[in-house]
Amino acid sequence: MRLLVGTALLCLAVAASVVVLTHQQRRTDGLTPTPTVAVTCASPPTPPATYPTFTAAPHASVAAGADWSAVLHTTCGDVTLRLDGQRAPRSVASFITLARAGYWTDSVCHRLTTPPAPTAFLQCGDPSGRSTAEPGYDLALENVPADHTYRVGDVGMARGDGFLGTAGEFFVVHHDFTVARGSPVYSLIGHVVSGLDVVQHIVSGGGEDFRSDGPPFLSVSLLTVGVRRL
Repeated sequence: MRLLVGTALLCLAVAASVVVLTHQQRRTDGLTPTPTVAVTCASPPTPPATYPTFTAAPHASVAAGADWSAVLHTTCGDVTLRLDGQRAPRSVASFITLARAGYWTDSVCHRLTTPPAPTAFLQCGDPSGRSTAEPGYDLALENVPADHTYRVGDVGMARGDGFLGTAGEFFVVHHDFTVARGSPVYSLIGHVVSGLDVVQHIVSGGGEDFRSDGPPFLSVSLLTVGVRRL
């Protein structure tokens, strides 16, 4: 009798193990993530010898108070942004106008800031590659975060020394940072909706010559920028 009971219990245990293993296998198979495609970069093109300039900033009406999609076609892959034309109408109007004019064609992303620098972003948008190009106008600040904190994936407008704000250069935040009291703040114009892995790939290479504020070690250039209203 004891032998029969023991045999029955053993059979039940084996059956239960099979059920558990089968369940776990199905659960694991069902949740297997799609492998992340490694980011690879092509050689950067020669920076443009000339670029479009303007006599005045585009009117805010260009942004139409709407959200816009902007696709940065880069040498390391595409980065898609969602721009807020309601909260940052003048900056978004400028972004749309410069993109349509080909202002950023073949331009290098020339600046990467990392700790111990007070900011953490990849800065692009200067056709000269030396942070000396300007489209011909500056922009006033708008849509500055109330807590002066910029978070991963945020897109903001760069600031020049002593200027209200540059119109051509913009950045993508790769690590949260808060601007210290009395330091320059930035207009927030949107956020990344896809392609943040491209930015993080550049960040992973660090700064040139180990600098925390200078050109990135891994070169990346904007080939073209496409925009459309959502």
